[in-house]
Amino acid sequence: MTAPHLLDRIGLAPGTQRLVRDLESRYDTHFSHLVHFTAQELSALHAPGPLPPNVRTASAANPEVAQRMETVTDVANLPLQRSADRDRYFQALMDIYGMLPVRAADLASRPDTAVVAPEREGRILAEALGCPPEGRYWSPQAKRVHLDRGLLVGVDDRLPRQAERLVVIDGVVASGVTLMAIAQLAARPGAVVDILTCHSTRQGALALTRCAERLGIALTLHVGHISGTLNHKFYAVDPDAPDQLILGDVGDTISPRKTTT
Repeated sequence: MTAPHLLDRIGLAPGTQRLVRDLESRYDTHFSHLVHFTAQELSALHAPGPLPPNVRTASAANPEVAQRMETVTDVANLPLQRSADRDRYFQALMDIYGMLPVRAADLASRPDTAVVAPEREGRILAEALGCPPEGRYWSPQAKRVHLDRGLLVGVDDRLPRQAERLVVIDGVVASGVTLMAIAQLAARPGAVVDILTCHSTRQGALALTRCAERLGIALTLHVGHISGTLNHKFYAVDPDAPDQLILGDVGDTISPRKTTT
């Protein structure tokens, strides 16, 4: 399988162009890059397999990580989230970052390193972790939409240009497509890439490592906990209770957390 491919916007079918424009209008942005993952590519990227050693899972050594994830899941499935619930959710995510074997701020402090934290949750978490180094920090919009049983990812132009060392900070990994698109666009072949995230599905973790191999980059995924499975919408859900989300929409939950809903 080849790496996911960039689409030429001008050559898109009219229906796909409308899909992209609607997504841009929703997020008030312009996507400079469109990366398409076909259904066949996603099937190969998400295929079952053992996790490689470059996936480092904090909960394997620290049961407190899974406990924090229980808090996150509880809040994500509340019928009504109040300010205190959002605060508990956000603090649980921050606690998980503190339990990773690496510190985001330490990785970001290296002078040769570009830092990418996608809007919204990536940026919010990165700033809370003290990781936006001046002149080496980008927070692109990176949004996915269903296309022909696969996924199309739109990314705006707030990206580094072919970094040799890249740190990506995000809240969670479900399908992994937005982070795979960012890695393809922002890291040059042979780059060293560290991705830090609180949670991942097994499929998403496998997809990131497989895509990195095809892109020729040295990836390490630092993840708090791996659980759940992807549903037909590519959301992370409990395999024994498919109606229960593992995390819900992280951005929707933490962005207005000081305001009672």
